Amino acid sequence: MLRALIHLDEPYTRTAVIKALEKSKLKWDIVQNIPADNSEADLISQSRPIALQWLEYELINWSLLAAKEETTMANAYCIRKGLIRKAQLSYNVSKYLSKHPDSILRQAIPETWLFELDHIDYMDEALNEVFEVERDLKENDENPENKHVFIIKPSMANKAAGIHVFDSLDQLCGIFEEPEEEDSDDDEEDLTQVREWVIQRYIRNPLLVNNRKFHIRAYVLSVSNIEVYLYRDMLALFALRPYDLDNLADSLAHISNTCIQTDQADFDEDQSVRLFWELNKFGIEDRDLGHMFAQMQAILADVFDACTSEMTTFQAVPNAFELFGVDFLVDDNNKVYFLEANAFPDFKQTGSKLQHVVQELFDATVETAIEPFFGDQTGETNPKLVKVFSKKLLSLQH
Repeated sequence: MLRALIHLDEPYTRTAVIKALEKSKLKWDIVQNIPADNSEADLISQSRPIALQWLEYELINWSLLAAKEETTMANAYCIRKGLIRKAQLSYNVSKYLSKHPDSILRQAIPETWLFELDHIDYMDEALNEVFEVERDLKENDENPENKHVFIIKPSMANKAAGIHVFDSLDQLCGIFEEPEEEDSDDDEEDLTQVREWVIQRYIRNPLLVNNRKFHIRAYVLSVSNIEVYLYRDMLALFALRPYDLDNLADSLAHISNTCIQTDQADFDEDQSVRLFWELNKFGIEDRDLGHMFAQMQAILADVFDACTSEMTTFQAVPNAFELFGVDFLVDDNNKVYFLEANAFPDFKQTGSKLQHVVQELFDATVETAIEPFFGDQTGETNPKLVKVFSKKLLSLQH
């Protein structure tokens, strides 16, 4: 019987992982009582060897992973900031495009600038580094009929934290103004402490359904060093309010992450979270959905090619796998854009009705990543996982 250390903070996700292991062809002794110092503990010399760590990132014992490359595995790569950190990804993609000018990424990633701001007092200096943004914002004053619109995001944040849409310098500066004490929220991140941001051209013409903007949440499985799979069962996550370019301040119209909607009185999970392939019920042709899916595969192939080419910021190792949440946006010409990739995605936003999507994803992960590693080569590739990228990388664990 193989021993597995399992701990994920979110019960929704933890339950799905345990169920997937219990259904596995392999027999697992599942240990859930994980000490806070697990990452520093001496797990190498334990009398009962540990085969699998499926843990929160900060609990993973990387020493064990490096010492027992052929007999133990974990659910994350230690180094992957080149993919999940927005500024680093932008740098990697820019470098990749200089070598591969015909890559789909040239059209599939909105124009992006790294924006570094130590303090609001240095705004002028920071704007000098993104002079195209400043130029276009000033041009908006002269041509208000067809404004340039931008979106700004913290490089490291997720769950829509710190995201703003703007079309004027005043709006941009206002994001970084010190909040009044009485207006501050202890639960919200202090954005004045965030130094590294990315600014992107806002996609003004998103494909709408019932006049609502949506983005596609795809789950991507990366295995060993390295095979990458796109999970077919993707989500369409809808904004709560009608799309309105005249009201950029309404985040509920422009940001479609469900995590910012759940405290709204009119939030309806069935309306906000749908299956991608069921968008054909809303007038989108099946052939168009298929074309979008093909674009996503091509985009992911080049994104992972770009990231894995930079070994200092992305190191895939033979005895690890990782699930990433990848967000795409589609415009009204059915063109797909890559928005971002997140490690340890918020699976709970899938909701209760579509929980089977997450459960089947974890089942497929066990079949594709874990069982073959421990010698079970009898299974066929899960049909819901589509391989998009494969490359043999050098392992640097030794």
